[in-house]
Amino acid sequence: MPTTFILASESEIRKQILLDAGFKFDSHKPLVDEEKLKSENRSLTPINLSVLLAKEKALSVSKMFPDKHVIGGDQICLLGSKIFSKPKTASKAIENLQKLSGREHFQISGLAIVFNGNVVHEKYYKAVLKMRDLSLEEIQEYVEKDDPLMSSGSYKYESLGKNLFEYIKGDPYVIQGLPLEAIKNFFK
Repeated sequence: MPTTFILASESEIRKQILLDAGFKFDSHKPLVDEEKLKSENRSLTPINLSVLLAKEKALSVSKMFPDKHVIGGDQICLLGSKIFSKPKTASKAIENLQKLSGREHFQISGLAIVFNGNVVHEKYYKAVLKMRDLSLEEIQEYVEKDDPLMSSGSYKYESLGKNLFEYIKGDPYVIQGLPLEAIKNFFK
């Protein structure tokens, strides 16, 4: 494993995943206006948008650290063609979870690795999740306890959110926003 790379993210869960895997790295906030990029790229599929956002994040940080690999990631929760972004408010989280209740949906993690301004890896990874049928009371209690306001899909899978699901198919790290196996394989 490399002794150092840069994670283009301030996400505590992404940092923890990498630390738990034994990586030594630094992190830096990407200088990307995600909302502007989303607005300018409405014609992209959600999957392609996820990869584009991951790539732009990594490229923005690579300008500051051209001699290091930079990892960018982006996560999208998708039900049909509807993207469930970070809810930012409890009422929006409750609304989102009501829509996801009892339904199968996807968590997509776009991953890009950049070195010296060049994209050396870009791909998406997908996990399928089926949420249990949840009552309004269960949803409200969950949102109050786990505070998932900055989480894709309005749940924190790495915390109490894993209890909301009937099943998952795929890598739990993809659900948490960082495809760890792909990163390990890249740095072998």
